[in-house]
Amino acid sequence: MTLYEHLPADIREVVDAYVADLRPQPWRTRFRLLIDLLQEKLETGAAAEHWRLLQQWTGIVTAILEHLSPDSSVVECLGLMSVSFNDQWRAQALAQIERDPTVLDRLVAICPDWGDIVETVVETNQRRPIKSARGR
Repeated sequence: MTLYEHLPADIREVVDAYVADLRPQPWRTRFRLLIDLLQEKLETGAAAEHWRLLQQWTGIVTAILEHLSPDSSVVECLGLMSVSFNDQWRAQALAQIERDPTVLDRLVAICPDWGDIVETVVETNQRRPIKSARGR
């Protein structure tokens, strides 16, 4: 079962709308639009809620990737895969980034805040792991 199938109906509708808008776009545009979405959420949300907003954004990114068939040959897609909740995609992306350090440089060139975004997503997931409820 996919993450998308676990989402509430109203969130699936949001994901469906994003997928419809993003499908005809190249990965570079998809990446930029999803980063813009995160930045908008963080700018309009209360600082105390940033951890929740980051997890929501990561969930939306994961669900969108489920519909758009990730392409690990595209650096922007690799970046999104590296922060997704899909363990296989994340491991694949991180292994590729480790093998080719220029991937990270290219992501930062596209999105100067990328390093901070990744670090914050990782810290958020360590402090408030999304999977803790699944283990029970």
